[in-house]
Amino acid sequence: MSSLPSFDTENEPKIARSVEKFFKDYKVMELLRRCGLRKSKGIPLWSILSYIFSNVFPDRSMYMQQKSGKCTAGFSKNTYYRFMRNPHINWLRFTILLAERIVNGHLKDLTSDQRPNRFITLVLEERSECHRDDPED
Repeated sequence: MSSLPSFDTENEPKIARSVEKFFKDYKVMELLRRCGLRKSKGIPLWSILSYIFSNVFPDRSMYMQQKSGKCTAGFSKNTYYRFMRNPHINWLRFTILLAERIVNGHLKDLTSDQRPNRFITLVLEERSECHRDDPED
């Protein structure tokens, strides 16, 4: 795998192509539709989502990009926040389905078939039996 390029105006098209390829390879829009995404206004959902994914690479948030005049989004910050706060999109389900698709479609083949499959979660469970039971005298 290649390393991630730094974000500047020269690498911006390269990053956009990488994000677009990722969307197509893992069928991200299909997953979002399964998780409740519906188009409500005129901005294409593809452009909002690709901006969100590409926004990981610059060293500034959308707010700071707009303030400095270097914002490349073709929509307002209200559209961005409306999309992110959409109550109909189940973001947790989306991230789980996307992770499952990446693991099963790409990472699973990196090991042999003889190895058992394990999925490790780092969920902390409260253990009521682990409290201290020393009687105080």
